[in-house]
Amino acid sequence: MAGKRPVVGHATKYFNNARTRCGLFLWEFGMAEPASSIATAGAVAATVSLTALLTQLDPGAVAGAFAGAVTFALTAKDTARVPRVIYALVSLVVGYAAVPDVAALSPIQSPFIAAFLVSALVVHTTITVIDRIKTVSFREVWDSLVSAFRKGG
Repeated sequence: MAGKRPVVGHATKYFNNARTRCGLFLWEFGMAEPASSIATAGAVAATVSLTALLTQLDPGAVAGAFAGAVTFALTAKDTARVPRVIYALVSLVVGYAAVPDVAALSPIQSPFIAAFLVSALVVHTTITVIDRIKTVSFREVWDSLVSAFRKGG
């Protein structure tokens, strides 16, 4: 088995192979050629730019929101591909839509930076808040509010 190349996309168990430790499962995917990766990145960047120009959207904000959405999608853990794509689209839309509010409420005036930050953080923050709401004890919150009110603080 040491001389055979594993089937792309399938888990392959290796024993006594220098590329794995202790015979763990190794997921091996075919690596894209650098030229095709650059061409794909260029095509995506051109599509985003052309879409921004044709729809009269702010190109900086669109590019920033797209970059933030891609950053989120690439760093998301424990998420399947379809939800990750949906989250990336939500991140893109919210990142672009939040640019005027971020510019008005913060010292960040660059549409690219504002859209990038919002789109990279919005989905993760929302999921974290929803998870915390699911596990919060409303009795504890109520008791802490009542005690703070009684103390005058």
